[in-house]
Amino acid sequence: MKIDKSRWIQEITLRTEARLNEILAAMELANDSLVNDTKSSMGDKYETSREMAQQELTRLQQQLKQVENDLATLQLLPTESNNIVAMGSLVVTNQFNYLISISIGQVKFEEEVLMVISKESPIGKLLLGKSRGDQITFNGNEINIIDLL
Repeated sequence: MKIDKSRWIQEITLRTEARLNEILAAMELANDSLVNDTKSSMGDKYETSREMAQQELTRLQQQLKQVENDLATLQLLPTESNNIVAMGSLVVTNQFNYLISISIGQVKFEEEVLMVISKESPIGKLLLGKSRGDQITFNGNEINIIDLL
């Protein structure tokens, strides 16, 4: 069965957009708690909860920036195949199939499983520049590149 790379990119994009919406909703809640917190007679408790809400908002802003970068990366991925492993390659191996794009790990879609990795990941670095028929060693395992899509 031939793997449909463009369908995978579309699915990963949809999941990343869903993550973006989750972060935006969480940011709205964090903002509401900052704005609507009224000072009680327990001043220290108020300041602590306000600081925690601010820290949560800062964390969510960092996540938002990462997800926005991920979406931009996904939009630039080529759907055509290449002779060497590069950004956007779907690498079929004897162990797993890898999409070199953003770092989200194992994704199951319908009956297929794909490892979605960045080119900066340890295995991504090993795969970059390789071709069909090449072999790499990762964590003591020999991985054969069967096809590039």
